[in-house]
Amino acid sequence: MAATGSLQGVKLKSLLQPIMLQGHERSITKIKYNRDGDFLFSSSKDKSPCIWYADTGERLGTYENHGGTVWDIDPSWDSKYVLTACADAVARVFMCTTGELLFRMPHRGAVRCVAWSESNNTFATASDQFTSRDPALVSIFDFPTDMTDALENGHLPRVEIEIEGTMNKATCMAWGPANSFLAVGHDNGTLAKFCPKTGECLAMIQPHTMRINTLNFNGEKTLFITASADTDAKLFDPETLEVLKVYGTDRPVNGAVLSDLHPHVILGGGQDAMKVTTTKSSAGKFESRFYHSIYAQEFGRVGGHFGPINSIAIHPTGRSYTSGAEDGFMRMHHFDPAYLNMSDMIPRESKQDAQEALKEVGIQA
Repeated sequence: MAATGSLQGVKLKSLLQPIMLQGHERSITKIKYNRDGDFLFSSSKDKSPCIWYADTGERLGTYENHGGTVWDIDPSWDSKYVLTACADAVARVFMCTTGELLFRMPHRGAVRCVAWSESNNTFATASDQFTSRDPALVSIFDFPTDMTDALENGHLPRVEIEIEGTMNKATCMAWGPANSFLAVGHDNGTLAKFCPKTGECLAMIQPHTMRINTLNFNGEKTLFITASADTDAKLFDPETLEVLKVYGTDRPVNGAVLSDLHPHVILGGGQDAMKVTTTKSSAGKFESRFYHSIYAQEFGRVGGHFGPINSIAIHPTGRSYTSGAEDGFMRMHHFDPAYLNMSDMIPRESKQDAQEALKEVGIQA
């Protein structure tokens, strides 16, 4: 990873040798690590989501029975189940290790995104409009008591939330700390918090002017980041929805993650896929971009893809990350010592002030 600039006079030079993962025949739509960081899950437009070893990149298997593009995939907190969102208007739950289809949730429109809560008891899905008279929905489900009936007849939601706005829909979502709320990003650039028990809208803002493609929390769920087609990624306070930082780019941003190892943000995107055939890889700007989360300055890029990066996931420890692109390939990068041991580039005076403030409230830094 060659630095494109410097922070506090520090430059980073690092050589990352990626592991190329080729298990999909079409464009990658979503990549996620499980909570423990031993598995990597991927979905694409080829109807067969995959599970991989997160250390070696070895593929363990696929989850079948889909009738269209799989837009999203999410493992449960203990990696016992896997939830998928499919364009055939059905969300499905599988056994993680065997790939057995357990039950299904029919929707009126294509299922765009899914999210497990911080337990195996509750999960959420988001579906598109089927006709102009049917609103796009966010649906919250309880785990079924009779899985045989849920497999044969379909499992029904406990709460349905209608998405406001003509031709608007939910495009990404994530559960807040202790399942206190569901954060949802929309096609028109709005961001909302919903109560998972009642479906009430707790707050709504318009931080972006175009589609929000990704919404990801950090490990402690004290911050979350959004990536938008308006070329910006933004850092938020989950409680107030205050915009804390803006990471500006010159291209649509499809993926954004927060590192729990360093105060870093990784962004991925690129030129629109419809225009990729008219340009070369270097002009399409298909790199992963590294920013300092506090100073919002870019300090490095990692290239290699031949199409826009559609999704980025970072290991729970922050020691590796994987990107998936329109070219159908995934690139798994394990960070080398030059990155793992690098300075966080926070001025010494700021660290001392923070340590003194912690001591005043009885916390030893």
